[in-house]
Amino acid sequence: MKYVLNVMLAVSLLLISVNVNAQTAPKDTTILRAYVGSYTFASGSPIQKFTVTAEKGELYGEADTFGKNKLVKQAKADTYQSTSSYGSIITFAWDTATKAVASLTMAVQGTELTAKKDNP
Repeated sequence: MKYVLNVMLAVSLLLISVNVNAQTAPKDTTILRAYVGSYTFASGSPIQKFTVTAEKGELYGEADTFGKNKLVKQAKADTYQSTSSYGSIITFAWDTATKAVASLTMAVQGTELTAKKDNP
């Protein structure tokens, strides 16, 4: 009887360990890859290009050549906040026909700028 209880305890601990490891597994990069690419703003915009990359399960964004900053996922779908000093909010928009990311809107310092993805 004692042996059976010890086995059941060991199996329970093993299952708990597997469940905890599954919850701490790396983020799914499939959705992140949909955001990756270059986005071009309209002529005359203060920013010409915004480049999105994915590294180790995290998104990064770079406006023109101002340096890369981490994009932190927000509660709202397809929305990220830049860790840059501006704290820009980036919202990605999907094309319903192609089911691909087609553009982004950047809210920065009270202004919204929209950019189209170069190769959606």
